[in-house]
Amino acid sequence: MEQNAQLAAAAAANPAAGQRVANTALIREVVKASPFTLWTGCEVITCENGVAELKMPYRKELTQHHGFIHGGVIGFLSDNVSAWAAASVVGDVVTADYSVKLLSPGVGEAFIARAEVIKANKRLVAVESRVYALKGDEKKLIATGTATVLPV
Repeated sequence: MEQNAQLAAAAAANPAAGQRVANTALIREVVKASPFTLWTGCEVITCENGVAELKMPYRKELTQHHGFIHGGVIGFLSDNVSAWAAASVVGDVVTADYSVKLLSPGVGEAFIARAEVIKANKRLVAVESRVYALKGDEKKLIATGTATVLPV
């Protein structure tokens, strides 16, 4: 994607970006140091040039009373993947704000969250995310999100 190449070039030229501009290997280490993320079973698929993707298996402990993945867990997926996408452009970050639209119940064997940086500068990073439920060969969109992420 041309936009992602432009984001990578901007990150390289960004004096606000720390020594730790994220990549897949670094975010996998971050997960190992994050007890909740580790407990959920999340696996980092990719984190490069403004795009991040993770996969989380279904766990009964993450469901609400109807057996669907809890909305808070879907929010967690959106938040994490958005921050990781931002970190792959500007380095260490914190989420300032995020919003999630739940489109369908979280029913599946696993869940994929994918985020892409829309705009980045030295003060903030705008990110969009999508969360999908996987069941057999079916991939169903269950949530969309937006996030404002701040370089630290």
